[in-house]
Formats: sequence, structure tokens, C-alpha cells
Amino acid sequence: EHPSLVTLARAGWIAKGVVYGLVGVLAVPIAINGLDRSRAASADEEASQLGAIGEIADTSWGTFALWLVAIGLLLYVLWRAVSIALPARNTATTWVTRAGYLVSVVVYASLAWTAISFARRTSSSAGQESEDARVERFTRDVLDMTGGRWIVGLIGIVVIGVGAFFIHRGVTASFTDELDGGSVGPFSHRTIVHLGQAGWVGRGVMMLLVGWFVFQAARQFDPDDAHGIDGALRDATDSTFGA
Repeated sequence: EHPSLVTLARAGWIAKGVVYGLVGVLAVPIAINGLDRSRAASADEEASQLGAIGEIADTSWGTFALWLVAIGLLLYVLWRAVSIALPARNTATTWVTRAGYLVSVVVYASLAWTAISFARRTSSSAGQESEDARVERFTRDVLDMTGGRWIVGLIGIVVIGVGAFFIHRGVTASFTDELDGGSVGPFSHRTIVHLGQAGWVGRGVMMLLVGWFVFQAARQFDPDDAHGIDGALRDATDSTFGA
């Protein structure tokens, strides 16, 4: 309820929204090319969080924008860290929620560091390792460990479970308890809820795809089967309803 903390958190959410918005924009050409099988999807633009950062870096105002996004993401990380530390009832749901917030801290701190690295080194993302390459390298390293196949399979199942939870949250609109009633600008409260439902379901489907390919990597014992968001979307277009 502290006004200053809420202001910082809003800046963090805006930065996260910019990244996810760009991921969505980058995913559109993949879907369009998937509908037209005579066209090959371009691999130049990666539909992932790293790809979104790369797109910002490649613009004429990239360095300035990267610093803004990096600061915003760090504020989001701070918000989640504060959320973890807040007092709450000692229940399983509370600890699962805290674990989810901890994952967010790690993911977005890494993404903020990537944005800072781009901003400090160059305005171009050329030559940077893709998210797919990172996922495949991580999967290969884990598969080489004792029991690695089981670990990778478990990670895939967990990611699939998270995706299913996101879809359930969108379908049931259970996130409305986090919203104050009322409209925001031209959007009615009902419209905002519908937008949230679409967003949670879309995010859930994305997680299901990534989890499925990670699980397949364990089942086939082939790290090349593991994909990040971009690779999962591209592979999905090969199926009947993929696009």
C-alpha cells in the first residue's frame, strides 16, 4: 500500500509488458508463414524474450531504450523480491507462490542483465546466442549428468504443469481477485477481464509448447528436441492447427 513502492512496481510491469508485447509481435510472422506453407518462416527475428531485447537493440534509439527496459525489469525484480519477503500464512499455496516469484526474479534479472550487456557493448544483437541455443545447451549438459534424463523429463512436466495452471487461471478468470473493480480509461472492467483471460491462456499455451519439447528431449534422449519459445512456435506450425 506504499505509494512509492506501487509506482516503482508499475514501472516494472510496464517494462515486462513491453518485452511480452514484442514477443507477440515477433510471433505473428511465424503464424502467417505457417498458414502459407509455400513461405518459409524467417529465422532472423526470434520470437522470445531475448529476441525482443535484440529487436530493441537493433533500433536507432536502441541504447537509450535498452537502459529504460533494463531499469524497468530490475524494478520488477525488486517488486518480486519484496513480494517474497512479505509476511503470509504458512501454507503450501504461499510457498508455491513464493517459489514462482523466485523463478521470476531469476528470469527477469537475467533478462535485465542481457539488456544492460547490449546497451554497454553495442546497439546490435548480431552474433548473440539465441534462446533456443541456450535451452539446447542447458538440456545437453543436464542429459550428460547421472540421472539427467529423468531431471530433464521432470523439468518438462513441471513446465507443462505451469502452462496448464496458466490456462486454468485464464479460463476461470481467477486472477480477478487481484484487480480493483471499475474501468481504466476507455476499457470497462469486463473488457479488462477478457483481455486478461486471453493473455493468461496464450501464456499457458506458450508454456505447454516449451514444456512438451523439453519432455520430448528427455524421452528421445536428444537435446536438439528441446526448444525455447521461438523454436517451439516454429515447430508447432508444422502441425495441422499449429499456425
